[in-house]
Amino acid sequence: MQNKHHTLRRYAPLVRSALGLLLIASSIGCSTKPISDLKFRADRKERLTHGCTFYFDGAGGGTKKSNYALGVVEGMLEAGYRGGGDLIPWETGRGLVKDQDASVAYKRSKANAGATTIQAYQKSHPGAPVNLLGFSAGTAEAIFTLEMLPEKAGVDQVVLLGTSISHDYDLTEALKRVKNKLYIFTSPHDRMVGTMMKFSGTADRKFHDAGAGINGFVLPANASAATRKLYADKIVTIPYSEDFLKDGDKGHHFDNVKKEFIRDHVAPLLMGKAAH
Repeated sequence: MQNKHHTLRRYAPLVRSALGLLLIASSIGCSTKPISDLKFRADRKERLTHGCTFYFDGAGGGTKKSNYALGVVEGMLEAGYRGGGDLIPWETGRGLVKDQDASVAYKRSKANAGATTIQAYQKSHPGAPVNLLGFSAGTAEAIFTLEMLPEKAGVDQVVLLGTSISHDYDLTEALKRVKNKLYIFTSPHDRMVGTMMKFSGTADRKFHDAGAGINGFVLPANASAATRKLYADKIVTIPYSEDFLKDGDKGHHFDNVKKEFIRDHVAPLLMGKAAH
């Protein structure tokens, strides 16, 4: 096993370069334009009284000029979401490979800033629903941010798409900050998570496995009874279905942020409608 891990690390730089090319190729059709974001809408102030969804973009995104969020925003609006939205920046600004490779310590420092932003919103809009939506490496940032929040400052719903944090990451502390459910969409067809992450490393910098976006999360080793209950009560895994094809979703990585998929499958969850 040790030799296997050494081999993975040895070839990691080459695979990361390939990952960068693959991400660029895969993102054709995704937004690289400034976000026509809820943040800049004339009705933002009114929307924020109805709640806020905080979005954590993937590696290589997270800015007004480079992001994968256009389909997210359009899908939420078309679904009739009444709340506001905000992009939580965490990326290095040095490109997708540097973002993916960034240390957990760096990502946690950005998560701390994200938690501060969320608490400021909660203070100014007491009782308004708060949701987190993470895509790709942004799923790790969403989880780290949850861990940074006080338990009393919990969020309502969490949705994870193209999840590239490791499948055995211990979610105990994060789940304590989720009032309702943490939804994770999975797909065996996501080669970015299922194949490339074994070499490039997951967003939490593990090389031994694919991310949770393939089959979901497993209980951590020696999980306590309290952790088992949190996992059972809070996590809802939604596996890929051929029904998603009508929204142009073939289970590939960037299909997660297509407008139609967000509108029909993600937005309802963030609006408090249970998954069927």
